[in-house]
Amino acid sequence: MDKCSTPIRRSNFAKDQEALWAATDHGAIQAVATDEVCCPLKVKLQGRRIDDTTGGNSGVEPRLSLMYRHMVAKRGYSLADFVGLTSANAAKIMGLYPRKGALAVGSEADIVLLDPRSRRVIRKEDLHETDYTPWEGHEVAAWPSMTILRGKIVVENGQFHASLSDGQFLPRKIPEDIRSRPAV
Repeated sequence: MDKCSTPIRRSNFAKDQEALWAATDHGAIQAVATDEVCCPLKVKLQGRRIDDTTGGNSGVEPRLSLMYRHMVAKRGYSLADFVGLTSANAAKIMGLYPRKGALAVGSEADIVLLDPRSRRVIRKEDLHETDYTPWEGHEVAAWPSMTILRGKIVVENGQFHASLSDGQFLPRKIPEDIRSRPAV
């Protein structure tokens, strides 16, 4: 089971939050991700115990903006460390690097451009595929202005230009050398 309860994003868990950030400094935590299970709030609230509650939250859409604020703007992480923790390291762990997680000849050119001039407060009305967000009211220091998938612009200034056929299943296999050591 993979659940995070009570959520560490709540302010009364500041000590736990700082311990997690410290773990990114020495490689104990190598990637920041979400399982992205978007479901209506009604479904989310149906469970009565942790083992019968739908996991995940609508976190994939604001994730990069939230992490940019907390990593780069608030804690001074380098852009290279930010990219590693939010993209490249996960691609390495899943055996997809350098096809994914890199800007290099032969890589697929999947890019999200964050605009640091586009500061905002997260609101459920601004997100897609959800009727709630646990990040309601959180301030972010940047927002995506463009998303490029294998060289094709699929989102620009909030407008979606892709189709379901643009997606592609990628089989993953965690390499043995990754299982035995940190991915970084």
